[in-house]
Amino acid sequence: MSTAEKLLKAELPPRPAVLASLTEQMHSDDPDIARVSQLVSADVGLGAAVVKTVNSPYFGLGRQVASVQQAVTYLGLAAVFGIVTGALLRRSFPSKDPLMERLWEDSARRGAMMGRVARELKVLTPDRAYTCGLFEHCGMAVLLLHAPGYAEILKQDHPDQLELERSRYGTDHAALGQALVRTWGLPEEIGLGVRHHHDMAALDGLELPWTARQLVALSVLANQALALSVGRSTAAWVEDAPFTARVLNLSSAELEEQAHGLALALAGAPV
Repeated sequence: MSTAEKLLKAELPPRPAVLASLTEQMHSDDPDIARVSQLVSADVGLGAAVVKTVNSPYFGLGRQVASVQQAVTYLGLAAVFGIVTGALLRRSFPSKDPLMERLWEDSARRGAMMGRVARELKVLTPDRAYTCGLFEHCGMAVLLLHAPGYAEILKQDHPDQLELERSRYGTDHAALGQALVRTWGLPEEIGLGVRHHHDMAALDGLELPWTARQLVALSVLANQALALSVGRSTAAWVEDAPFTARVLNLSSAELEEQAHGLALALAGAPV
């Protein structure tokens, strides 16, 4: 079996049982909020992770919540489902490697920013944007755990990360991320957003639903904000910015204002 086949088939963590149960509630015509709270709270670590995330500055509730049920009450079932999914995702890749910790910290920031902008611009549901941001680099987590030498590649911050991954391992983190989204039974538009998060300037040549294009645009904006927060700019920003502005229905100036505003928020309100 090739490295790519191994990574795609053998090393993707299966969908957690609690996520399957929560998905049933999400698809129900009359979801049982008490049952949802019970499912999450039954796992002490998961419940604590949800409460901690909900109380982070990015969600801006203006009040502290003390329980999963309060989180559902104030944020809604869809938002809490996204937060639970993110907590389960991080748990599925146990590692004390500082690179892994940084990966999940950046994912949390990216997801929160994408959800925030989606809500402010009313482009799509914030929970979908949040979840897409969390899963965007989960393929890197797969590679970091299972692909020989990947840590050194990740430290290089290579300008063509995907091509380097494909040449070394026969697959890349975007393809692995989409595969995990599908394995976990999440919406296809999230998988497409993850798969194409490096393809903003090439989206016009792809047959993608508009919601997937919006997720990619939100990703480009969030990643630029992450870069600006540490005094850099993403390598593809100049090329991607006009397409991003068009998809998000913003002017160039408004897009830049969004990016810098998010970067300032990152500096003042760490996850």
